[in-house]
Order: sequence, then C-alpha cells, then structure tokens
Amino acid sequence: MMFINIITACSRPNNLEVISKSINIPSENYRWIIVYDGEEKPSDLIVPENCEFYTHKDIKSRVGNSQKNFALDIIDSGYVYFNDDDTLIHPELWDSIKDMNNDFISFKQNDNRGRLRLHGEVGYQKIDSHNFILTRELIGDSRWILDKYEADGLFAIECYNKSKSFIKVDKVLSIYNQLR
Repeated sequence: MMFINIITACSRPNNLEVISKSINIPSENYRWIIVYDGEEKPSDLIVPENCEFYTHKDIKSRVGNSQKNFALDIIDSGYVYFNDDDTLIHPELWDSIKDMNNDFISFKQNDNRGRLRLHGEVGYQKIDSHNFILTRELIGDSRWILDKYEADGLFAIECYNKSKSFIKVDKVLSIYNQLR
C-alpha cells in the first residue's frame, strides 16, 4: 500500500483545520507537510496535530512555488501529492489509488460547482497541481519554477516526460478551489 507525502503551501492558515479533517488516509500511510509563506508562524494559529509545520519565505516566489520546493527537499521517498490551502482531499482519492504502483497517476478534476474542469491529461494548462500524484523518485531534482503561475503544468510535464508507468484514472478525484 502506498505512502503519500501531502504538501500544502500555505498562505490561508484558517483553512488548515478543515483540510486536516478531510484527510481520510490511514495515519501510517501519509505525512502532511505544511509550509507557511512567512518568516514565522502566526501567533494565533492552531496547527493541526496531523501535520509537520514549517515556515519559509522567498520574495521571488509566486503562488507557493518556493514552499513546494522546500517540502520536496525534505522528502526522501514515497508518493507526493500537492494539496493547496484552498482545497480538500477528495473522499474517494485514497481508496481509488492506494494499491497502485505507477510512478505518475493523474485523474479528473471538477470545479467547485461540480462541473468537469480537467480530464487528467498532462499538458500545458491541462493539469492542476491537485489532479496528479507521483513518486518522489520520479521527481528527482525537478522543481517548481518560482515566478510562474503556470509552474504546476510545467512541473507535471517535466516529470511526465521521465515517467515509466504513467496511468490516468478515469474518475474525478479532485475538486478545484473547493474552499473558495
């Protein structure tokens, strides 16, 4: 059964508690790494018990890209899943992928109104950070481009091009910006 490193680049810490409650993966099968975009933890923030909390600031970074890279640098093995701080873990994600051993897994994504947004293809402006999961080994030294909003697609394409066992799950397992 797989082990998932969930990475949350965080600038909206008020969402962390509800995200925490959405993680229905057995505790021995995941590690949740939150990297807050700031010099220090907000004094009033209650950090969920099921995470590792870090702070990291890089003025050259957009939309959490440096925070995602920071988290990648502390992960040695397992799968990696990017869960933004405005998105919940889909309730069917774990049961749908837990027994897979593909190095790159993509799946469909709905918008927050229930309409199909992405089909699970890997391509520029065809994939979101939240509708794929991949092995740390596949990622290797690939990193998010700090100053590009579209860095998720570029990162996914770079990793996909190295993949030896890509699979697309024909199922919605991600909901875009669910907490907005």
